[in-house]
Amino acid sequence: MKTQDFVAIDFETMTPELTSACAIGLVRVHNGVISQKFYSLIKPIPDSRTERNTHVHGLTDEMVTDAPTFSELFPLLKSLIEDLPIVCHKSSTDINVFRSCMEYYGLTGIDLSHYVDTLELYGKGLKACCEENGIQLVNHHDALADAEACAKLYLCYQGHLAKDLAHYDLKEVMANKEARKYDHDTLMPLSEEDVENKDTIFFQKKVVITGIFCAYPDRDELGSILKSFGADINTTISGKTNIVIVGEGAGPSKLKKIEELNAKGKNIRLIYEKELCEIMNEIIKH
Repeated sequence: MKTQDFVAIDFETMTPELTSACAIGLVRVHNGVISQKFYSLIKPIPDSRTERNTHVHGLTDEMVTDAPTFSELFPLLKSLIEDLPIVCHKSSTDINVFRSCMEYYGLTGIDLSHYVDTLELYGKGLKACCEENGIQLVNHHDALADAEACAKLYLCYQGHLAKDLAHYDLKEVMANKEARKYDHDTLMPLSEEDVENKDTIFFQKKVVITGIFCAYPDRDELGSILKSFGADINTTISGKTNIVIVGEGAGPSKLKKIEELNAKGKNIRLIYEKELCEIMNEIIKH
């Protein structure tokens, strides 16, 4: 199977049990270009094993204590994977970890039979494959680094050079709290008469931004743009929320809250980066 549209994944586990996923890296590729990256720690499903894989990936029990569960992350994973094929390096681990966690929580909606295993394609370990194909793997056994390397390997196998639009360091941006803060003024909505363009979906809507974005890595900049269209920028999800702009590394607790509110009859609209950019382009044209 050859395709330039796919999602590469990698899991790290806390113990030898397949249900003990403690981190996930996900890289989405569209038309042969890396367009999105996602990373999250995961609170592992408890098991009786005393052996830890900390010596492999450096993650400890303390580091994942307050992480979201796989079940809490699942709605976001579904939105990122959609119906795309999954690419991984050693499906006997990654696909089975995915399947085991879904079965444990009784989750459905992601087709795990539609996958490509780059280990089967190359017949060698991830590090050796990267070295032979000139792909940098600077932090092996980091879930995001391995997922990105796997994505590039599959593109290389198809004869394509890996182009990266999500060229920033996702973890670095997520760790930069300043890039995710708002100025006080951004959170003060404009009066109706001060909004020049009232003909957008953001006019007089309560909007929450969660996660980070390739096109708008500075959250305050994005918030200011939406405010200029009449949006009321909020920091928390509530029954009054109208729109949530969802980026990479989106808060699982926010996504869970949205799911709960919509199940009660609310109609909170989720807008992901691809649609956000399309909306912005249309606004600019007019």
